[in-house]
Amino acid sequence: METNHDTTTDVPSKHRRDKRLRLRTLDQLDKRTQAAKLAHSLVSALCCDLGGDEVVTVAQRELVKRAALLGALLEDYEVRWLKRERLDLDAYVRAVGAQRRVLQTIGLERRARHINQMNDEAYKLYERELAEFGTE
Repeated sequence: METNHDTTTDVPSKHRRDKRLRLRTLDQLDKRTQAAKLAHSLVSALCCDLGGDEVVTVAQRELVKRAALLGALLEDYEVRWLKRERLDLDAYVRAVGAQRRVLQTIGLERRARHINQMNDEAYKLYERELAEFGTE
């Protein structure tokens, strides 16, 4: 059985003049779609977590793109499940595991943030207002 691996368009290959495989990139996506916005947002955020675009290596960026696309795919799965649509649980769990492994490979981990003085002052103000509200 012959399999057509040409993914250039939805037009059957016998109707296309150019038979070469054209690879697509994330930059070619219509960035107006929610999925594309989410994927690009995740790429930016993950690169920022790694220290910014200027220090991220090509290999790290490739892994970041994989993690971001898996994140967008997982988001779609989760929305479908919340809308009570049928979900391939096996595919979902495998995607979660794959994303975790990719994130672990590029070294992303949870880190405690330092609370700065401004945040400390805002918290004290919150406590004062809470105390005043509670005494009324």
